[in-house]
Amino acid sequence: MAPATVVLDRDGTLLDFYEMFHRFILDLHADAGITPPPREEIVGYPYWTSITSGDLHIGAVRVRDRVDDVVRRYMAHGTLYAGTVEMLTALAAAGVRLVLVSSWIGTVETRELLRGQGVAGCFGAVLTRDDLAGAAGGMSDADVKVALAGRALVEVGHRGGERLFVVGDTAADVALGRRLGGGAVVVGVRTGNGRMFEGAVRGVGGGEGPDALLPSVAGLASLVLGGDGGSAWGNPAPKGSPLPPPPSPLPPPKGSP
Repeated sequence: MAPATVVLDRDGTLLDFYEMFHRFILDLHADAGITPPPREEIVGYPYWTSITSGDLHIGAVRVRDRVDDVVRRYMAHGTLYAGTVEMLTALAAAGVRLVLVSSWIGTVETRELLRGQGVAGCFGAVLTRDDLAGAAGGMSDADVKVALAGRALVEVGHRGGERLFVVGDTAADVALGRRLGGGAVVVGVRTGNGRMFEGAVRGVGGGEGPDALLPSVAGLASLVLGGDGGSAWGNPAPKGSPLPPPPSPLPPPKGSP
């Protein structure tokens, strides 16, 4: 197989972070002695926008000021999406170079999570906004990812002309793939915030989204290794792959609000 590198997003792509966020909010309410709203409200999009706007206070705490605790303190409650471990193991065994880049924080916490799942050794590089230190101030999610991915590709020895895949669930991941150039194939997933890609596959009906769209990252190995017969390209999902349940309306909090 020709050399290949895969750049993977974390939140909403590999990591289902919704229980992390839910527990974070529950604990803020408990600390304040306030009854929390129902879970469906907490993980709803309006609730998230009330945080990013700075409007939401729980007791004396402005939640936006504490939201990084979701990663720093609650990563142990996160889970990898079904089939992720098997996918990573298959790609690494085939010699595919894997890197993880996140525009949010949590390099140490991410490595601990991957170690606990037995897949830390699959990755040649794991980088987050933490690794840019003060240089990340004012940078967009896409800018952070471009900087991190550029560093990661050097670390793993990726060379121009080799196959490159960029995988994620947001427009920032699409932008990353286009800005990296070199014929990078952008693969969207429907998990996390990936519902935004519906009807937006590049080249289909004028779509400017990802080049391929998968129900989840579990199907990535067959696409990269060529075992899917190309069925994912330009189609909503590989043939025979059932769609997962609709994701929670809460989008992954890419970058610090």
